[in-house]
Amino acid sequence: MSNKEVLDLMIMGKKISIACPPKDKEGLIKAAEILNEQIESIPDKSNALILTSLDLAFKRQLPQEGDTLSTGEEKNLNDLVSKIEQSLN
Repeated sequence: MSNKEVLDLMIMGKKISIACPPKDKEGLIKAAEILNEQIESIPDKSNALILTSLDLAFKRQLPQEGDTLSTGEEKNLNDLVSKIEQSLN
């Protein structure tokens, strides 16, 4: 039996359902909030997901300061971005 549950998230106004372990649920919800905030801050909505992904990847390269994403949170966010991109295509 799988120890995963289905998590429904709203990204760019679209419902995205993903399977995740219960321990990752809170982190994925937070990652979706961060992603939506980033997308909302970009005026070019047609490229918002690409620009948000680029921005998050760029920030990952910067020296770690203060309130940053943990490696696990960043992986969850990157996985979520990949799943969203697949669902939008």
